[in-house]
Amino acid sequence: MKVIITLGSNQNQEENISKSQKRLREIFGNILFSEPKWTDAIGIVSDKFLNCIGTFETFYPQNVIEHYLKQIETEFGDSHENHKKGLVLIDLDLIKYGNKTIREVIWL
Repeated sequence: MKVIITLGSNQNQEENISKSQKRLREIFGNILFSEPKWTDAIGIVSDKFLNCIGTFETFYPQNVIEHYLKQIETEFGDSHENHKKGLVLIDLDLIKYGNKTIREVIWL
């Protein structure tokens, strides 16, 4: 199954994107990343975001992928409480699972 995810951070952006990419490679060995892109925050007041897209093939079901993404966010100390304050240490979203679109990418 082809999977597309997004990565985003507005705190220690380059470090958090790099570390999360490393962590994702440990789980999804064949993952490839786009070049990171700086974007303005949408819907919150914050520093600029650094974003990128990851793509990989997997046999994992959707819920397992979502579990791993949430686990990595938690490892980085990210939380809904931080997001409410406009602090996004790392945000990992499942965008596409096979032919199924899960969510839209707002920063493209």
